[in-house]
Amino acid sequence: MTLQDELDDAKSASKKLAKTELPTPGYFSAKGLLHDPQWVDSYISLVLQWPKSCTIAVDGRQLIGLAKSLAFMWEPGILNHTDLALETGFKPEQITEALKVASAVVGLANLDKAVKGFGTATHVDRKKHNAFDKIEKFFGTIPEVFMRIVIVEDPVWLEDLLAVTLPAYDNRSEIISPRLRTYVALATASVVGWEEGIRLYGNTAQSFGATEKEVHDVVKSVFKTSVSNSMAAGFRTPCHIPRLEQYSTILSSYVENGAFSQKRKKDRLIGSVNLKE
Repeated sequence: MTLQDELDDAKSASKKLAKTELPTPGYFSAKGLLHDPQWVDSYISLVLQWPKSCTIAVDGRQLIGLAKSLAFMWEPGILNHTDLALETGFKPEQITEALKVASAVVGLANLDKAVKGFGTATHVDRKKHNAFDKIEKFFGTIPEVFMRIVIVEDPVWLEDLLAVTLPAYDNRSEIISPRLRTYVALATASVVGWEEGIRLYGNTAQSFGATEKEVHDVVKSVFKTSVSNSMAAGFRTPCHIPRLEQYSTILSSYVENGAFSQKRKKDRLIGSVNLKE
């Protein structure tokens, strides 16, 4: 790589970084928030943006932020990071893949916590479930969640589980790189406190070329999202209970504006529906 190539790369990274900078949140006008300049400076540098010492490439930060927002069920964060991911060059299908990865990891983490007390199987018939080979190829081992007795005792259910959770351990690079996939999964596992997942994804990220510092930066960024989410929630909570007759949802708005036909054929999930009822 020539000096000019390096300068061009640095210029491109700088432009992308500029696009990721969010405006100062509205709650900064709250009484008492700006009394401590040191707190404000530290808050801006650590919570409202990635620290300058962060080693994660600018390209990947928005998908990592999106994954953490999803794990926290923080809707404003999901919207912001989706917009910023598109702004910094990610394609819609890449954003979709990140959501699939994060959702699968949340599911595995909660499932593992729920069934841990039922014990672990000593053997699984891998001939019936060749997806185990993909899991082992990705992690170098089989995560314990896939070996819980409650999981392996139902082979049909297990087969579907392996299919739905494939995004969490897919080492193909057609949509996103395996390393970025592990960052997204690691960030999600860190938010939901899945200790085995944090360890496995941290190790796997390094097997795909990540440095130990990059792994640490992903894990530490959980603090950033946690504080940002909590502060925003504290100031966006309604100061009164809304009148229920004025309460509406996106779905009800669709119905009121004629987005759905008045009569629908039998729905395979919920049976026949009549929106007039």
